[in-house]
Amino acid sequence: MEHWTQVLGVSVSVLTMLGVIFNFSVIKPLNDTVRGLRDSVDCLRRQLYDTEGKRQEMAERLSKVEESASHAHHRLDVLETRQNQDGQP
Repeated sequence: MEHWTQVLGVSVSVLTMLGVIFNFSVIKPLNDTVRGLRDSVDCLRRQLYDTEGKRQEMAERLSKVEESASHAHHRLDVLETRQNQDGQP
């Protein structure tokens, strides 16, 4: 019986050491990599949010410029019509 207890003790010790080695050589680097990827994704998400806000702001500005250009074209058409009417007898 004592022999089995010694074998079991040695086996548990070896398995514990293997577990510690596996943890530090595989699990810990994987956790660090996953954490780094998560940080990168969060950073990209923030950049995308900022870019979308800037894009939306530019779309609003472009809309205002198009509206202003439309009014300017209308004024030019009115002036051209007046000029043509004044130039005819």
